[in-house]
Amino acid sequence: MLDRIKGNPRAAALLAAEFDFDVERLDHVEPVRPGWGGELRPVAGDASGGTFFVCGGPVLYASSEGTAGILAADLTAMVQLVIGVPTWHDVVGRAPDLDAMRAAFESAHAELTEFEPDIDRHQAEVSAELGLDRVPVDELLIRLRTSLTELSPRYRLLNEEGDEYDGLYEHDHL
Repeated sequence: MLDRIKGNPRAAALLAAEFDFDVERLDHVEPVRPGWGGELRPVAGDASGGTFFVCGGPVLYASSEGTAGILAADLTAMVQLVIGVPTWHDVVGRAPDLDAMRAAFESAHAELTEFEPDIDRHQAEVSAELGLDRVPVDELLIRLRTSLTELSPRYRLLNEEGDEYDGLYEHDHL
């Protein structure tokens, strides 16, 4: 998937500009290491200073604020998530309650379409450019919930002092 994105300048530009998934932005705000002893490879960044890392399969997002968690089972699923739920930042805090996640998505998406009326066209275009099927929002939210609740606990990110990042959603903090 990463090769497809990098080999398609239009898709890479759309992902960066419209979906805040920039494959050219790989530097995290601080040195980090995996607490699970496995792979941690940066593949993209976002405008808030967060970084997307591939962890041998799953994709972990680390914010610039010291939170981290698995968002998708693999890079293809991650790209489908950022395209289908571009407001995923507003949704993760509502996990694991699927109804609350859906309500957060609907509210944030309504606001997004006010300021970005072409978002649906951009979603269709980048999906077509990358040869990806569009995944229904409900399925994306279920996948996100599963990643946050079932995968994230196994993947703890550490800073250079060995301090663990907090989880992306409230349940991780309990």
